[in-house]
Amino acid sequence: MKIIDIQNISDPRLGAYNSLKGKKLESEGIFIAEGEKVVKCMLASKCEIASCLTAKGAVSRYKGLLLKIAKRGADVFAAPDKIIEDIIGFRFHKGIMAVGRCPKKLTISDLPEKSRSPLLLVALNSINDPQNVGLIARNAAAFGADALIVDNATYDPYYRKALRVSMGTIFRIPVSYEDDLAASLTRLKKKYGMRIIAATLGRGASEISKIDLSGDICFVFGNEDKGVSARVLKIADVKVRIPILRGVDSLNVASASAICLYAASCHKTE
Repeated sequence: MKIIDIQNISDPRLGAYNSLKGKKLESEGIFIAEGEKVVKCMLASKCEIASCLTAKGAVSRYKGLLLKIAKRGADVFAAPDKIIEDIIGFRFHKGIMAVGRCPKKLTISDLPEKSRSPLLLVALNSINDPQNVGLIARNAAAFGADALIVDNATYDPYYRKALRVSMGTIFRIPVSYEDDLAASLTRLKKKYGMRIIAATLGRGASEISKIDLSGDICFVFGNEDKGVSARVLKIADVKVRIPILRGVDSLNVASASAICLYAASCHKTE
């Protein structure tokens, strides 16, 4: 295994790593996987790995992982701790990072034909906190969702922070990118006869414990402040809410998704 020694933070081979604090990576079709667990999940997936970077003092610790990455044709870089700390902005504790190429962006038209029943999909409507996106992706994987649908106002699940918070589970779920979520959900209803279930605090919402969650369903979770958009609510078949005590404004959207998806998973296994 060839390990490429990096001595200068301005080395052009570190370009992607030096850009990890911004959104530039998305436009270039690449992403950063941070930490041993996420990198292992990436390696287990079909994602193309461009390179990895670790501290020189951690090479022996990650030798097995680095060998597998090198066998995939990726460059393996090692740099002094100071360079890595300068890139990240804090002490990295001799961790590991990797650059991957984003999978082809799908739409619901690219999702495979229904192969099993029931189907459980998760749609995100203007979720503008990447941490929430990552947590919802993790919940979706935990409760057996078949795909994640994101609109153009939602953070990309492959954005650095979202990916890190998902703990690499996003590699296990197909992601569909939709410009017009309401129109796409309407097509889903026609294609699969799928019920659209919107989580909302608005009027007309029923307690989730009283809703039939059997069959093919798509849960929609909305913006942290404004909730699910009026257009999406209009085409939803069911509106659900999670009862909480008075004096508490609402649950975090990621927490709400865990409760809803758990309830749906119970119907899938009955």
